[in-house]
Amino acid sequence: MREALIRYMSGFATQRAAARSLQGVSAIMVSQVKNKHWNHISDTQWQNIAKQVGFYAGNEWQQADTSAYLLLRIIFNDAQYNAMAYGVAMATGIGKTFTAQRYARENDYTHYIACTVEMNRKTFMVALAESMGLEKGNSVEETMALIIAKLKENDDLLLVLDDAHKLKDRVLQFAATLYRHLAGRCGIVMLGNDELRMRIVEGVRLNKEGYEEIYKNIGRRFITLGRLSDKDVALVCRANGLKDEGSISCITDACGSNLLAATEMIQELSGKKNSNKIINEQSKTALL
Repeated sequence: MREALIRYMSGFATQRAAARSLQGVSAIMVSQVKNKHWNHISDTQWQNIAKQVGFYAGNEWQQADTSAYLLLRIIFNDAQYNAMAYGVAMATGIGKTFTAQRYARENDYTHYIACTVEMNRKTFMVALAESMGLEKGNSVEETMALIIAKLKENDDLLLVLDDAHKLKDRVLQFAATLYRHLAGRCGIVMLGNDELRMRIVEGVRLNKEGYEEIYKNIGRRFITLGRLSDKDVALVCRANGLKDEGSISCITDACGSNLLAATEMIQELSGKKNSNKIINEQSKTALL
């Protein structure tokens, strides 16, 4: 895993910037792994680092060609290579975050932001800067200028804002301003649940500041996808080693059209529940 971490850090300006881009991972922990001082790193911490830097021990969670996975890959690709903006409203537990993170890991110049309710303009800009390996500026405006300058260095760029429905109005408006500066050079995909769609449509109706611009940018429409189908659940089961049709049927009936619930059941039945220990042991072996 040390090699995977070093490869991951090579995409950032500094080791500190790389560490700050990893959730739940300190700069000290990054240094410990890099310098082979791993005695005090717990199983959970190994697993967390491994997932984020792209280290896999042969039993990683496999993608399946579900409706959501295929649709999002098409959207991401079109947005990235044609500088398009999309708004996507999808049901919770359908696999949007898994797909977005996987696409970002596999495609250069794709920057993924996990939006939160706590974000303001400053923290949004900092999160975006960190995903690009940039140090933040002394102000929001300076950070934004650094980001725009960096993004203009390359073509075929993509920004993915996951859980965009969690963003406050001012931050959503700020994202629209950022896109305006990059129109024709950068794709952007706003991912959220149906709350995002209703909020923006209602904001346009009430003439709320910035909402008309956001809606115009995404072509005055949202791409929507509803509940998970039984076929989708079965595809995920089979892709991750579960072949027994009786078990697949039980999971399909019990998961409530939610891949998060289905994943737990698949892990229990396929033996992947112990993946923390497996990845920990194999990642330590890889360091020796």
